[in-house]
Amino acid sequence: MDIENFGIIIPARINSSRFPGKVLQKINGISMIERIWTNCITNFDCSNVWVATDSKKVLNHIEDIGGNALLISGDCQTGMDRVAEANKKLNFEYVINCQGDEPILEDRIILEAINFYKNQGPDVLNCMAKIRLDSEFADTNIIKVAVNSNNDLLYMSRASIPLGKDQNKLLAKSYRQVCVYILNKKSLSFYGEGKKKSSLESIEDIEMLRLLDHNLKICMLEVDTSSIAVDIPSDIQRVQNYLNES
Repeated sequence: MDIENFGIIIPARINSSRFPGKVLQKINGISMIERIWTNCITNFDCSNVWVATDSKKVLNHIEDIGGNALLISGDCQTGMDRVAEANKKLNFEYVINCQGDEPILEDRIILEAINFYKNQGPDVLNCMAKIRLDSEFADTNIIKVAVNSNNDLLYMSRASIPLGKDQNKLLAKSYRQVCVYILNKKSLSFYGEGKKKSSLESIEDIEMLRLLDHNLKICMLEVDTSSIAVDIPSDIQRVQNYLNES
């Protein structure tokens, strides 16, 4: 697997249900989507990094900063569906999906994921990090991850899993999803134009569950990161506080 066969596609929906317009939200004077794009091009050729968006405002913004963007259908149900639709035109053999709402994700995490994928060759790779706060473990905006002894995904949920008798207390194996994914073309084919959400995916609103519902194996890579996903407006202040303290 040569690095040239990998492409990064950043899905950027303008009208997020919980925080409309968040991808263009300024964080210390720089838009969230620009921060993510900048992190992605640190170790990648700019020609292999694309933003997939349903908004001409986002498209123009990315092109104004020298990036590449594709305008895709507004009917896509998930970020992964946007990525799959975009890759029909871009035709990367291996696709790295870096979600458009993790503005402080370090570029080293993307490299770690690529190196692991190249060595192990799973069909699907997703990242996870340990949860360190009880409040995060109880937060339904944070996706929790349960894995087996090989770090294969058993389930993802907005609920607190795995949950011991002392409810909402952190356990040694309490992990949250970090939204960096790597898929090959075959795995990505479960998403895209006209695809429907699976039953578990519809309940939890977690796109990875579509693959579990279709019995695909998902390898979870543990990474050490302080990345903060922006799901609601108050998360912007959390990111700004982190950047100012750093």
